[in-house]
Parts: sequence; structure tokens; C-alpha cells
Amino acid sequence: MLAVRVLASLVVLLTGSSLAHAQSTAAADFHAKVTALYGFEPHKLPRAEMQAKSSQLDQFWTAVKADPSRNLPLLRKELENPANSAFFFYDGSKLLLALSTDRSDQTLALHAIAKADLHGIQSADYVRTVQALGSKGLDTREAAFRILAFPDFKAFIPQHSLTLGQDYSLICMLFPMDETLFVADLATRLATEPEVRTQKSLLLALWYAVTPAANSAVKAFADNQGKPAEATAYAKSLLDRTTRLGSPSPSSAQSLREERRKVMRRPISDEALIEFDQLTAKLIATR
Repeated sequence: MLAVRVLASLVVLLTGSSLAHAQSTAAADFHAKVTALYGFEPHKLPRAEMQAKSSQLDQFWTAVKADPSRNLPLLRKELENPANSAFFFYDGSKLLLALSTDRSDQTLALHAIAKADLHGIQSADYVRTVQALGSKGLDTREAAFRILAFPDFKAFIPQHSLTLGQDYSLICMLFPMDETLFVADLATRLATEPEVRTQKSLLLALWYAVTPAANSAVKAFADNQGKPAEATAYAKSLLDRTTRLGSPSPSSAQSLREERRKVMRRPISDEALIEFDQLTAKLIATR
């Protein structure tokens, strides 16, 4: 009996060792494939070469989707690996989102997306993806703030012939969330941001927040003689807009904020932004 137990234990040990080795090999092979496929940035490739790469990436997506139980753990591990390319963090995140609706996977994808080089991806897809995840209740701050490094950022929404600059792209990605989650971050970034266009984006987002802390940040910036004149003039124009907007509203501030969030959780459109403006005017009038 003792010999049988020893033999059984040995079989289990060898089986476990073989399984671990197989998993390690699979992870190494998957990593090698990711490195080979994604070791480039799209905007740096000639058109013909990019088309060839697109075909290879389509094949990779098809292969991963064919066996999600095997490939999902490998994909997650690669998205957590800081050594991978900026383009992989975006494209790999989109693949993860196509395969899984698990909240932890959505959170992982949102974190990885924030590492993308925005020169190499479709800006409208970036904004829509982040906004959609925010609409599910996820924290979009990291990914939304990524565009602040790109003052000339623009996202074109063809279905509505709508072009969003850096300012409204930021707003679309942040305002599905409760304003109290990001006002302090906006104010902190504004205090150190040197680029005028980005200062104006931050100021507009703070103005839309309609909270005491946000208003104080806009006013402090407007009164700061050390800041660029163009940006302080813009801050003053926002403060002036506050005094002119709105008429008494029977709705409570809380209900108006909830309604704004619902509007900003809808797919991005000019109609949604118009409603957002109207609700903001009513919110200002409640103060």
C-alpha cells in the first residue's frame, strides 16, 4: 500500500510539473508572438507595410478568439507587461474587450489603453471606447487625462458630423462619472500645466463641473497674473458666462447632476452635448 501511495504521489507531482511546464511554454510562445507582431507604431509605417501588418493582426485576433479559455489568461498577462509596445496596449485591450465583459477585464483594458501612443490610433475610437467604459461605471481618469499630452487632439464622429477638440473629448470621457471624483485632479493638473490649449481644456471641464472647488480653481487661475494672458482671459470669460446662464429651475441640483450623467453615458452625439449644456445651465441656476 505504501508503494502504491508513493507511486500515486509521484504521478501527481510529475503531472503537475508537466502542466506547469506546458503553461510556461504557452506563455513564452504567446509573448514572442505579441512582440513580433506589435513591435511597431502604425503612424511610422508606410501605407503598404501597414496594410500587411493589419492582415497579420486580423489573423492574430482570429486565433485568439478561437480558443478564449486558453488565450484570455495569456492576453491578460501581456497587457500587464510594461515591456510591450504602446500599440499593443491599445489593440490588445480592444481584443480583450471583444472577448470579455468581466469588470476586472474592463478595468485592465482601461488601464492599458492609457499607455497608448495617440499618434498611432484612431482618436475617435479612443474617445468612444473610454467613454463607453465610463458609462459602465469605471474610473476613466487615467485614460481621459492621457489626451492632455496632445493639445491638438481631435476626434471626428462621422455619424453626427461632429468634431471634438481636446476640450470636449476630455469632457465626454470624464462626465459619465460623478464630478467629485475628478475635480481635484483637474485643479491639480491646471496648477502645473504649461500649454495654453490644455489649460483651456482643463478650465472648461472645471467650469462644467459646477462645484465650489471647481469654481474656486477657475477663479484662482483667472486671478493669477503669472499665467498666460490668453488662458486667464478664457477663465474670466467662463466666470462671466456663469453669471449670465440659467433661469430658476424647480429641479434639485442632485437630480440635475444625475440627469447630466445619464446624458453623457449615451453614445457621443451633438444632441447629447446640447442636452448636457442645457442641464448645466439649469444646474448653475440652482446655486
